[in-house]
Amino acid sequence: MDILDLERKLGIENMTADEQMALLTALQKSAEEKAAKARNETIGKSAELVIQGLKRIKTDLESRFADLNSSIQDRASNLRNGIDGKDGRDGKDGKSGRDGLKGDKGDAGRDGRDGVDGVDGVSVTDARIDFDGSLIIVLSTGRELNVGEVVAPDLAERIKVITNGGGTSQSVLDTLASLQTQINNLIPSQSGNSGKFLTTNGSTLSWGSVGGGLSYQGAWNASTNSPTLASGVGTSGYYYVVSTAGSTNLDGITDWKAGDWLIYNGTAWQKIDQSWAIAGVNDNITSMTGITGGISSPDFIQFDTAATVTDATGKLYYNAEDQFQTLSFQMNGNQLQHIGEELYYRVKLSSAATKGQVLMFTGTLGSSGGLTAAPATGLQPEQAHYILGVAGETGSTNDWVFVTTFGEVKAIDTTGGAENWVQGDILYYNPSVTGGLTKTKPAVPNAICIVAAVVHVGSSNGVLFVRPTYGSVLGGTDGNVNFTSLASGNTLIYDAVAGVWENAFLTDGTGISITEGAGTITITNSAPDQTVALTGAGTTSVTGTYPNFTITSNDAFTGTVTSVTGSSPVASSGGTTPAISLASGYGDTLNPYASKTANYVLASPNGSSGVPTFRAIVAADIPTLNQNTTGTAASTPKLLTTNFTIEESGGKLLFKYGATTIASMSSTGVITSATNIVANGTP
Repeated sequence: MDILDLERKLGIENMTADEQMALLTALQKSAEEKAAKARNETIGKSAELVIQGLKRIKTDLESRFADLNSSIQDRASNLRNGIDGKDGRDGKDGKSGRDGLKGDKGDAGRDGRDGVDGVDGVSVTDARIDFDGSLIIVLSTGRELNVGEVVAPDLAERIKVITNGGGTSQSVLDTLASLQTQINNLIPSQSGNSGKFLTTNGSTLSWGSVGGGLSYQGAWNASTNSPTLASGVGTSGYYYVVSTAGSTNLDGITDWKAGDWLIYNGTAWQKIDQSWAIAGVNDNITSMTGITGGISSPDFIQFDTAATVTDATGKLYYNAEDQFQTLSFQMNGNQLQHIGEELYYRVKLSSAATKGQVLMFTGTLGSSGGLTAAPATGLQPEQAHYILGVAGETGSTNDWVFVTTFGEVKAIDTTGGAENWVQGDILYYNPSVTGGLTKTKPAVPNAICIVAAVVHVGSSNGVLFVRPTYGSVLGGTDGNVNFTSLASGNTLIYDAVAGVWENAFLTDGTGISITEGAGTITITNSAPDQTVALTGAGTTSVTGTYPNFTITSNDAFTGTVTSVTGSSPVASSGGTTPAISLASGYGDTLNPYASKTANYVLASPNGSSGVPTFRAIVAADIPTLNQNTTGTAASTPKLLTTNFTIEESGGKLLFKYGATTIASMSSTGVITSATNIVANGTP
């Protein structure tokens, strides 16, 4: 028996422990039914043996039993047809289960339930010919079978029970005793053969078991090999459940986990890996295939965050890509949901749409709760909210499609055609193209809706991030605006009592007319010549009419000062008697009367133009003079002209012409001249 093949055929590698135990129970029930059927066949065969024994009696009876053989065969045939039921119709072949992924070895499963004891076999305990010539067969269950007449009526009269105190014919009793002995010799002992059926190899009867049955032998400790098992040694169909993991070598298998089954197939021990199905230890399930029922009340489901998964409709898995890192669910062949990162509408198309087009709301399907949509077009300024999002798939009229209202739409054309879109461009609903997008804000009046941003540019692999942001009209969604019957020339005015902004017309006044137009308001003074009285004072006179007046004043220096102001840097305290001063900020630079550092002068920066400041004088500040001076602070200075020199020497002031001293003056004022001094022309 190939256990692996049996496991594949039964599909138990993908079953839970309870499902497998239920399967075993069904197998046991099937085996019992087969055994019952086999017992019924045995009864028929046992009856056949009785009939054959009666054939042997025929030679000891009178020739009047010549027709006994054919009669017994007819009755035996009826016996078989009566006991053997018709085979039921074969059930339909089940669909082949999908091959599951090979998972890691899990922990031990629960011990299987004990098998049901087999039903005792049924044997023939007695056989007799009744008074009416019928053959009566007594079974070990106590049941009697009347197989009908097997002797002629006149012979039956000779062997029937005598009711006047006599006994049964001794000939009959002897014959039946001989028949019972022959039956006992033909049928092997029933001792120790519970649940088996009688079979023959063509010449000898023996007890057999129902083929393919499994017999649970209990738990096995794979660490200590208890109970002791050996490679190549066992009874076909016997199986154990591993209670303790270990590495005992049985026919080359050493990887034993708690919950594994080991089954002897008649030649070697084989393993059915059941460790993953242990109740309560299910944190290492790597694959569950073929489950048709629900999974009830799990505490949590831990996904493999590093798995590489191929998308398929209905598949849920953890997507570890940097831009997602969330659960991904393939809703259909065209739409992949990244849970928590994308939002969709499911709509029925009222006209055909292409993936990547802007879709708008067009109606509902009533009680079904469905929405209808179509490529956006013809929206008025106040209808921007009709826009649902971007089509996530292509569909014809009446097709159901997904519309992305938040998240990415991939595998579309994002080149923008003549607009030449680039990554980061913000795209608006395009009122000029049905279902279109544009990076240029539409001119008003139009519905304004920012629909998406360009994530990746491509003709077939482009990506948009969708998040409609709706424009509005003034008063459309504002809670404190109350417009009624808007008209050209209306103005917006606030009503503080009602707390709302309202539309209103300007009101004409005396001599004032107002004309409202489309986007214009014209105000006209219809009576410009008004009487305006101006009165002069003193020598001031006023002439003319509104709006042209002439004011004349003949006052030269007459009048009263009422106020004096100053312009920077002059500051005035104001009033009729103001205090006039330079602004404090100009104290050092422009106010020469403020306190200054000794020996500083007001000058521009040395060697360059700029704002003047008070600073020390430098040589560059002194211009070239017509006369020359010589000397330094440490020597006597001289006054030089072209030929004359005045200098101090020896406490006197010397007057020289060239190098010749021509006069001198002492500290007391006495002048000494080298020649006569001429005064007014007289020496």
